[in-house]
Amino acid sequence: MALLQLQGHEKEVLAVAVTADGSRAVSGSVDGTVRMWDVSTGEQVSKCEGHTDWVMGVAVTPNGSLAVSCGRDATVRLWTLSGAEVSHMKLKTEVICVSLLPDGSRMVCGQGKQVWVLDVQTKKLVKAMSKHTGVVRAVAVSPGGDRAVSGSMDMTVMLWDLATLAHERTFTGHVGVVRGVTIAQQRIVSVAQDMQVTPPLRLTDSRRPWW
Repeated sequence: MALLQLQGHEKEVLAVAVTADGSRAVSGSVDGTVRMWDVSTGEQVSKCEGHTDWVMGVAVTPNGSLAVSCGRDATVRLWTLSGAEVSHMKLKTEVICVSLLPDGSRMVCGQGKQVWVLDVQTKKLVKAMSKHTGVVRAVAVSPGGDRAVSGSMDMTVMLWDLATLAHERTFTGHVGVVRGVTIAQQRIVSVAQDMQVTPPLRLTDSRRPWW
């Protein structure tokens, strides 16, 4: 039984993120909206409109100052946690996943088979990083903002150095599309359609995720 239900979306919810202090949640839906929630009360703080198609990914900065959303309309949009749109960028194709650096200066997103790094202020592409052979379905940025991790339809998880903007290493082992990744305390966890959740994998570990 759920402790609290956040009700308001008119169609399926595809993505959710929570601020580091647990006070606010951000959700994205097939209804094309991004919604901000007060986690303690379950109240909807704001309904953010701007996307013209499914919202497929959301993320927040650790301090809760900014949220970002992405979707099938090939846009990424920045919001305050009170629901005001800060800016948006139009990319080439649908954006399935997105994450923000802790200071909000850059964002990382999947763009086809590439991992893109974008400058928030200039709205310019910093680097399109190529290594995956399948569409990128998940991205996450480390709490320190120095690394990103991605998961793909090619069934691999990849680690990227955000200082050098280069591929650092590839983790294999999944036998299905990787749909979720997270990175914290020098460890990566990934989930895939093979019904596997990898145990926490150290960034320096050379083994396959669940050996």
